[in-house]
Amino acid sequence: MQQTFRGRRQLAYLWQQQGGRCPVCAELITEQTGWHNHHLRPRVLGGKDTSENRVLLHPDCHRKVHSQGIQVEKPRPAKAGYW
Repeated sequence: MQQTFRGRRQLAYLWQQQGGRCPVCAELITEQTGWHNHHLRPRVLGGKDTSENRVLLHPDCHRKVHSQGIQVEKPRPAKAGYW
């Protein structure tokens, strides 16, 4: 996804909407921490491949979501100037 212009735009949009933070641990997502693009509703269960159905998570947080069945909700958009 990072290879396409649309993919880069979606990553930037999600990062900005989340205030640069992981919704599981609330820590900053950076190039050093890495990220995974997580579908809130899995595509196999009818989830769409849109920004509204995705969040960025740290790789460890993403593993915990799947292994421990943690429910993830889309964070409220960050307000400009507050992140």
